[in-house]
Amino acid sequence: MLSKLRIGPKLLLAPGVVLILLIVLSVGAFAGLLRQNQRLEDMVQLRAVRLKAADDLVINTNRVHAEAYQLLTWINASFSSARVDALVRDIHARHAALDRQFAQLEIATQGDLAEQRLVVQSQLAYGEYVKAVSDVIELSMADHSMAANAMSKAERGFDVVAQRLDQLARLEQGLSVRAYAVAQDEFRSLRSVMPALVLASIALSLLVSLRVRRALLGEFCDIGNAATDLAQGNLTVRQRSYGSDEIADTSRALDSSIRNLNATLKAILTSAQSIGSASRAIAAGSVELNLAGLDIDTQQKLALVEQAALAASNLQQQAVDLSEAVARFKLDEEGDNGAPRSARPHLTAVRS
Repeated sequence: MLSKLRIGPKLLLAPGVVLILLIVLSVGAFAGLLRQNQRLEDMVQLRAVRLKAADDLVINTNRVHAEAYQLLTWINASFSSARVDALVRDIHARHAALDRQFAQLEIATQGDLAEQRLVVQSQLAYGEYVKAVSDVIELSMADHSMAANAMSKAERGFDVVAQRLDQLARLEQGLSVRAYAVAQDEFRSLRSVMPALVLASIALSLLVSLRVRRALLGEFCDIGNAATDLAQGNLTVRQRSYGSDEIADTSRALDSSIRNLNATLKAILTSAQSIGSASRAIAAGSVELNLAGLDIDTQQKLALVEQAALAASNLQQQAVDLSEAVARFKLDEEGDNGAPRSARPHLTAVRS
C-alpha cells in the first residue's frame, strides 16, 4: 500500500492518522461527557424530583390526617364554629392540593409502568380515604360518637394510602440508587476505555510512522546501492520492485541509465572485437604476400599492403586498449534478448 503512494501522501500519512485518532478520541470523550450529563440530569431532574414528590405526598397526607383528628378534637372541645369551619376549609384545600399532586405525578410517570401503577393505586386509595374523612366531618357536626366510629374507617383507609405511598417512595429511592449506580459504572468504563484508546492511538501512530520511515529509507538505500555499484564499475542492475512515488521514479531512471550504459559498453566491446579480427586478417594477408616472389609492380602493391597492415596493427592496439578499458566494468550478464553473454568475450583473441 505504501509503495503506491506519492511522497506527499506518505509524509502526511502519520500526521493524518494522528489527526483522525485525535478526532476519534475527542468524539469519544464528548460522547462520554454527554452520557454523564444525561445520567446527572436523570438523577437530579427526574429521580430527585419524583422522590421529592413522593415524600411530599407522604408528608401532606400525614398532615391532613392529623388535621382530621384535630378537627374531631376541636369539635369535642366545643371550639367556636368559626375556628372549626376554618379548619374544615383548610382540610378540603389540602385534599384538593393532594389530588393535583397525584394527577401531576401520574402524568410525569407515564414512561414507567411500575411507577405509574403505584401512583394510580395510591390515588385511588387516597380517594377512598377522602370520602371517609368527608363522612367523618359530616357526622361530627351531628353526633360526636358516630364521628368517632366513622374515623376508624378513615384510619383504615389512611393505612392503605400510607402503605401505597411507602411503596412508591421505596420504588423512587431504588430507582435513584440504580441511576447513580449506572452513572458510576459508565464513568468507570469511560475511565478505563479512554486511557486504552490513548495508548492504542499512540501505538498506531508510531507503527504508521515506522512503516513510512522504513519504506522511504528502503527506497533511498536502493538508490545508494545502485550509485555505489556504478562508482565501482558494476553495471549489473538488481531486480527489485518499484513504487509509485518520486523516489521510485528516480530509482527507475537511474536503473534505466545503467542499462543504457551497459548496452553501449557491450556495443563498444563488440566493435573492438570486430576491429581486432579485421586487423589480424589484414596482417596475415600481408605476410603471405611477402613470401611470394613477385615482380616490381606487385612489390609496390605489397608495400602499400604493408602500410595498410601497419595501420591495421595500430588499430588493433587501439582495439585492445579499448577492450581492456571496457573489461574493467562488470557488465550485465543478460543480453538484450535475454541470452547469457560473457562480460569479456574474446578478449584474449583480441590481445593476440
